[in-house]
Amino acid sequence: MPADPPAAGPLVLAIESATPRGGVALVSESGVVGERLLEGGSRMSESFLRAVDGLLSASGSKGRSVTHVAVSAGPGSFTGLRVGMAAAKGFCFGWDVPLVPVPTLHALAWRFRRTGVTLCPVQDARKGEVYAATFSFDDGGLVRLSPDCAITPEALAGALPDGPLFFCGDAVVPFRAYFAGRFGERAFFPPEGDEFPAASAVGGLALEILRVGDALPDPATVVPAYVRLSEAEVKREATLSSTPR
Repeated sequence: MPADPPAAGPLVLAIESATPRGGVALVSESGVVGERLLEGGSRMSESFLRAVDGLLSASGSKGRSVTHVAVSAGPGSFTGLRVGMAAAKGFCFGWDVPLVPVPTLHALAWRFRRTGVTLCPVQDARKGEVYAATFSFDDGGLVRLSPDCAITPEALAGALPDGPLFFCGDAVVPFRAYFAGRFGERAFFPPEGDEFPAASAVGGLALEILRVGDALPDPATVVPAYVRLSEAEVKREATLSSTPR
């Protein structure tokens, strides 16, 4: 059963939209109050509104009960990140609450935190590449070992440390066989079908960020972390570089 909304303390509305399998969640210090996947077959922005409305109604919460909005800030699907960020900002401005941008790969590692392994979240970046980073979890803390990057699976494999490796994220679907073949018994994965990011993990990591007490950014200034240029930006750069000066 979902946890009851807390009488005091943060109540975070979390949004995950880095992959087509997006979702929303309400998370408090006592646990996940509720979580919903986005509906398929409709416009993502409309799906977000329906999912959040249903989540708040089912939990007995009101928008004014939410103290923070957390959003998966990338890297991931360019369109998904833009829509999720716009939705998060809309809720922040409407409810007058702070925005907590949460790195997507960090939230993935947070969801699947394991001891004794190098956590390697991988998101499908298309064009034969993945968005990837590495983390370790020990003594109750998640430590980043490398920055987010866009990289081929082969180059990533060559840069990973010795020892057990835990791969998670939507890129596990197309590249599971490669990683399993490359690393053999050193490679571990979530159960098939459960590799994806989750809004509840975004909310859980947001609570950790709030506990640290760092200053939160102005929502108006926050933009998704794309890691690499979009196709339109690549074409624009190519056009500019080929234009005589």
